[in-house]
Amino acid sequence: MVVSYSKLKKIAYLLLALPTCIFALGFLKLWIGIPLALLVGGAYFFAIRGENLRDTEGSYTLQLSMRKCLILLGVVALWCYLSGLGNLYFQTSDWGARNAIFRDLIRYDWPVIYDVPNSALVYYIGFWLPAALFGKLALVCGGGMAVSFAVGNIALLLWSILNLYVIILLILLYVRAHTTKRFAVALAVIIGFSGLDIVGVFCQWMCGVGIPYHFEWWTPYQFTSMAACLGWVFNQAIPAWLTVICFLHEKSLRSYAFLLVLCAASAPLPCVGLAIYMAAVLAVRIWHAVREKTVRLLLFEIFTPQNLVAVCVLLPMWFSYYISNMAISAEQTLQRVETDLLAIVLLLLLGVLSAVGALLLSRRNKEWYYAGAGAVLCLFLGIWALFNPDINRHYLFAFLLESGVYLAILGYTYRGELLYRAAFFCAVFCPLFSIGTDFDFCMRASIPTVFILMLLSVKFLFEHEEALTLRHDLTRELRVGRVLCVVLIVALLIGSVTAMRDFGNGFWAVGTAGKLNVVNDKIYTFNQIFTGEREGAARNFTSVTYQSTFFFRFLAK
Repeated sequence: MVVSYSKLKKIAYLLLALPTCIFALGFLKLWIGIPLALLVGGAYFFAIRGENLRDTEGSYTLQLSMRKCLILLGVVALWCYLSGLGNLYFQTSDWGARNAIFRDLIRYDWPVIYDVPNSALVYYIGFWLPAALFGKLALVCGGGMAVSFAVGNIALLLWSILNLYVIILLILLYVRAHTTKRFAVALAVIIGFSGLDIVGVFCQWMCGVGIPYHFEWWTPYQFTSMAACLGWVFNQAIPAWLTVICFLHEKSLRSYAFLLVLCAASAPLPCVGLAIYMAAVLAVRIWHAVREKTVRLLLFEIFTPQNLVAVCVLLPMWFSYYISNMAISAEQTLQRVETDLLAIVLLLLLGVLSAVGALLLSRRNKEWYYAGAGAVLCLFLGIWALFNPDINRHYLFAFLLESGVYLAILGYTYRGELLYRAAFFCAVFCPLFSIGTDFDFCMRASIPTVFILMLLSVKFLFEHEEALTLRHDLTRELRVGRVLCVVLIVALLIGSVTAMRDFGNGFWAVGTAGKLNVVNDKIYTFNQIFTGEREGAARNFTSVTYQSTFFFRFLAK
């Protein structure tokens, strides 16, 4: 099979657009939903129609044998199965709410309105919608709720496998995994990639803190690993991964906004993280357009039909829907909106000084600029930790273990690339914000950054493959590359302990229960009043004030 972005793009965009179309037709008034779905369809065809020469020139293709395709399908299916998809295996604690959401989408009319209490389901439901349709069809055909829920879960498993299969094909294409060795290494890194959480767990254990059930809980500044994303928040992670890899393959800005807003149907917080990378590309393009006097051409590239539909039509719809969520509109006592303003001011100052340094030294020796910027950053973090010992030393430690080690290694090759610089920026800034009732912003907005660090790690190993395999006549550059590859491999192996712990938790739970389907269905439905220990369980998923919101007053059925 010949894999190319021009072929996979049609499938990838369709997978991203389908939830928005279903939402428009199922949740909105028909006189609004039908035109909106048609607009999305038109935008889709504008996005995938014959790409211009600039988009296709020099495009890389990947040849995969049927054997590799089948192996990849088996690996993807097994990974999804072990993550709890399909309700056939062990599920983590987050699945209680996710099973309830999916069941309610099958059981109730859309939009989902609950009698007890009088509330509405308001959450990132996009990824569930295609599979929920199959469950509803089974229900309409006379199947009971148990049968319909089972049908829906099988559909959800197949839907997830399809999405993840396309994602990994695009990853293999991006990193140019054209050999069997590269194919195997890429798959291993994709599944096992994580921060060095076991080091943080060990250090806390040495200080008398118990070992957490899930290793990533050692810090609130969590950058969730690939395996944990699929096992805990698959509904956000899968569409976010698909959007990020499409963004990285795109060679123009013609569909940036369209991609981003389609992803918002399922993963609005990861969209915030990805928007930073898109903004960085846009800023550089504007800078070059001004210098080269090609602003007009850039404007034509930005203001395309698909981008205009996304910004002018889809974005207001999703914003009005999400803003009615209880966690966002909750009273101030329930909200956590914390920002370290001093840290932000200092980091912005550091950015300005770095920019000035870059201008002054760019014509001389760029190595001095990078070394100086790194020294200033280390000095800043040290002073910050000194004056904020309770919180920010923990932040500094978390930064180093979650992303700092990888950034330090990858900087040797990619320090001059915009993608690396944007990843560095996101890794530093993302943990500084906490919005809502938990640390969800850091955990979910960092999904694109974790994904990009994983990609860069794979690329680094492949680009320095000669340094690892050559035995004689090593130049200084090859020797440095070999050392860094070894360090990176060690870091990846240490990080993979997090994924192995998650899989081990599943094996242990299955062995203890004596059955495979150790599902988590404790909440069952949000059509109930939660009291006692479960009080507030619906806060992140429903709206009790939905009747007064713009979306439910003017847009919803």
